[in-house]
Amino acid sequence: HDIIAAGDNKVMAPPVRWKKVHNTTGPTPRPRHGHRAVSIKDLMVVFGGGNEGIVDELHVYNTATNQWFVPAVRGDIPPGCAAYGIIVVHVHIYIFGGMIEYGRRYSNDLFELNGQRWEWKKLRPRPPRVGGSGPCPRLGHSFTVSSNQIAYVFGGLANNSPDPKNNLPQYLNDLYSIDLKVGHGALQWEAPATFGTRPTARESHTCTYVETSTAKLLVIYGGMSGTRLGDVWLLNVVSMTWDNPQLYGCPPLPRSLHTANMIGERMFVYGGWVRISSLLRNREAEWKCTSTMAILNLETQTWEQANLPSINDGYVAGQSCKFLN
Repeated sequence: HDIIAAGDNKVMAPPVRWKKVHNTTGPTPRPRHGHRAVSIKDLMVVFGGGNEGIVDELHVYNTATNQWFVPAVRGDIPPGCAAYGIIVVHVHIYIFGGMIEYGRRYSNDLFELNGQRWEWKKLRPRPPRVGGSGPCPRLGHSFTVSSNQIAYVFGGLANNSPDPKNNLPQYLNDLYSIDLKVGHGALQWEAPATFGTRPTARESHTCTYVETSTAKLLVIYGGMSGTRLGDVWLLNVVSMTWDNPQLYGCPPLPRSLHTANMIGERMFVYGGWVRISSLLRNREAEWKCTSTMAILNLETQTWEQANLPSINDGYVAGQSCKFLN
């Protein structure tokens, strides 16, 4: 086996339990990857992704009635895209960037979806006052909104080839912001000045927002830059200072294409691609899609062990504390 428990000195998070949702009704979305989902009250809104091409479908799941439905959308409907950024502010959903043609064409368009009228609008922010023309087309970036409705774009993967038929990947670590409180006509990208060492370039990472007792933070975790990453970076959005903190507890395996969500002061990391080492000679390590969960307490800056029921109870258990290399 590749996984060995490290001992009894684990820091345990509060109990977490998976529950499979059965007997949904309505038009279920086709299997896909690279899609995104956000919630508006009782609704989970799913858009885009890849499945034999890149889709522009919008599906909505009502968690109260256990029903899927496809709303009749109107307005400036965006093209199908995958690996884009998505945020929600009240009942308004914003999507930025993503892949609109496999391996070649990336986007830097910004769209808004009114979740009450199901109406799309293409937004046209002005370029930054300083710092160039705004974020370039990209995929695999993070798009995160703070409590004062300022959204941040970080990193991702760009195509640096002038020939649209070729792909010259370029990992990014740039940072842009946009204030969504202003009217559509006043929207403007900013390239905020930051202090300290910023994270290395990456894509397929996660970025969450949390307010602790002492700070308002963007939390960047993991991603891909030729190899999977397991580092954590904090950006204080008041002082605009980067920090790469020393964390305690048992860190999860480096990963990309995972998810991360904040509940209170804890960041719940689920899934993604990880590197599983082999104990056999002459056999290379493998990349596997994992179903493990890790929890980072941002108040104590400690990785906590997910207190999940065992797989014998019908649930997937969290990973053990120590991994062989």
